[in-house]
Amino acid sequence: MTGRRAVLSVDLDEWYHCRWATGSPRARWKDTAAFFRDHYGGDAPRGELREPTRRILDLFDRLRVRATFFILGEVATFYPDLVREIEARGHEVGCHGFHHVDIDLLGPEGFRRELTEARRVLASLISRPPIGYRAPNLLVRDWMIPVLRDLGFRYDASVCTARGLLGKDFGHEHRASAPYRFRDRFSRPDPAGDMVEIPLPTFPVLRLPAATGIMTRVAGRAWTLVALRHALRSGDAQYYFHPYELGPRPAIPLSIRERLFLRRLGLDPATSSAPFVATLVDVTGLVIYFSVAALLLSGKLL
Repeated sequence: MTGRRAVLSVDLDEWYHCRWATGSPRARWKDTAAFFRDHYGGDAPRGELREPTRRILDLFDRLRVRATFFILGEVATFYPDLVREIEARGHEVGCHGFHHVDIDLLGPEGFRRELTEARRVLASLISRPPIGYRAPNLLVRDWMIPVLRDLGFRYDASVCTARGLLGKDFGHEHRASAPYRFRDRFSRPDPAGDMVEIPLPTFPVLRLPAATGIMTRVAGRAWTLVALRHALRSGDAQYYFHPYELGPRPAIPLSIRERLFLRRLGLDPATSSAPFVATLVDVTGLVIYFSVAALLLSGKLL
């Protein structure tokens, strides 16, 4: 594992951005505006994202970790102070789109429009426009790559080569687990550009999602660590999670599937930490975490 690096990232969105809640054809609410009206009785969140995000920033300070925060344009409009603080504390700000919706609901023109607006909002809050992108719900289509390149993005961190799970088809036939360039490996290569992909590791053999806070909570810490260590044998790898995973379970009726998705949400009363925090500590004992931009711009990623 010598010389391998784990890239750590955080998706700055909320539990109500999950596919079962908003942003997909089968979602409980049509969109976040409908959710805000129903849940908050208004047109904006109440600020719940600040406390868990700052808890994560404090943890990263203690671990001397620098990470990439992929931030929704919608979230940035509600929390501009948090976006500025993330950069001020030494972390990279990447783009997570504007609304957290399945890419197929937007189509090419809608994607370009929302991505342009999200990048504009983020660029107005930080020192330079973001160069990294992660797709909501990790759904990537070939036509996205030229759009990302045209708008000035240098890398994507969305590809998960897992089997379909719970009705979600990730749509990737290749088996990449280490970073690569789209001009070299993709169903429709991008020969004119140098866009880089940072794929998410899957569990060995089974090809199920693994290197995410969601799977750490649902399947356990050992599941994630096995997948990360396996991926790090062949190249750099990444792990990501969400601030809401440190928060309480939402006080709404939940189906069995939704309860599974939100399993082990929040802090363990005995340790005052979230289940995946121990995973971060374990893996930082093996490798050093970097932000994607730091590696890409230094030429050390590929």
